[in-house]
Amino acid sequence: MKVAIINMTNGGMSGGYKKYLCNIIPRMAVHPEIEAILCVSPINLNIGGLLAPISNVEFIGCPPSGLIRHSIDPELKTNLEKFSPDVIFIPVERYFHFNKIPVVNMVQNMEPLAGVNEKNPISEWVKNWFRAYYANRAIKKSDRVIAISEFVKEYLVKQLDILENKIGLVYHGIESSKNSAVIRSPIIPTDWEGKFIFTAGSIRPARGLEDVLWAMYYLSSAGEKFIRLVIAGDTGSNMVAYKNKLKRWVEKHGLVDRVCWAGNVGEDEMRWCYNNCSLFIMSSRVESFGQIALEAMSQGCICISADNPCLPEIFKNAAVYYPPKDSQSLAKVIKSVFSWDSSQRERMSELARNRAAEFSWDICAERTVAELTRVIKNFKLDGGFCQ
Repeated sequence: MKVAIINMTNGGMSGGYKKYLCNIIPRMAVHPEIEAILCVSPINLNIGGLLAPISNVEFIGCPPSGLIRHSIDPELKTNLEKFSPDVIFIPVERYFHFNKIPVVNMVQNMEPLAGVNEKNPISEWVKNWFRAYYANRAIKKSDRVIAISEFVKEYLVKQLDILENKIGLVYHGIESSKNSAVIRSPIIPTDWEGKFIFTAGSIRPARGLEDVLWAMYYLSSAGEKFIRLVIAGDTGSNMVAYKNKLKRWVEKHGLVDRVCWAGNVGEDEMRWCYNNCSLFIMSSRVESFGQIALEAMSQGCICISADNPCLPEIFKNAAVYYPPKDSQSLAKVIKSVFSWDSSQRERMSELARNRAAEFSWDICAERTVAELTRVIKNFKLDGGFCQ
């Protein structure tokens, strides 16, 4: 089987998406069903440069895919004709069609589809509307869809009326970090080690940072002066005003010396944060999978999570939950977790590691190949038409 993986992005790519490609491509390449892979990405991303050379994988560049423009670049068309794929895999929810080759879409971004737009600037509302429109179109026109959580699968069936037998469930995985380097970010104060709350991800309204910041304020007002917060991650140009608004809020409420904006940190620094925080908080309004949640569990973090989809599906019993947007409840949960004795913390830490161990990139690659194989067989049986 020859697979063309086409990364239809506008020139950017999240850290989680890059991790996905760097883990899935080498594993797919050695699968006995795979003859060759053509990986297409916007030129500036240089995905091939992130991996060691793989004999049966070719990396080529293409122009960024605009929010609305979906025409095939002539050079890409020539490369696809030369490669002659049996199936085209689009790891994002974007429409693509080429020479009656079956197409498999994977749904990664649920923020637009689920309509999570609260506190977004008008420009982002408009972008999310277009993203949702074209994602809906891509999903319905693809020959098969990969959902990366049960939540995504259920949403596609119940909200978009996608036939359940057209959807395959393939969880992402986690890579082992044994013997990996651990480095403290110089931005984090040295005396905070082992004494801070940690949260990570892109800084945007859908992350729900307000929950955590208000909880910090309530705890501080109640006399809990020892609690510190490290916020990892940054934002794009469209969300700078939002981040600045959060920073002004922190200043107004007297939390400047208790909140560290760490910005984008490297993987070694992320591991240090996971290993040295008192607890990890996931406050996202919606996630398609929640790779950061999986990373935190793999490091044995004590986890607190908003009860938002699909976080309970991923954490299961390895997290303590709070009602979304209820910062007072979150503050109570934080205070309760800080009161745990060492044996209780160790039990929860072990639950987290065990839960993370249930996810594997090897299994993800195996099931992805199975989905691609299935769509080729179905496509041939159906005479080259979508199911």
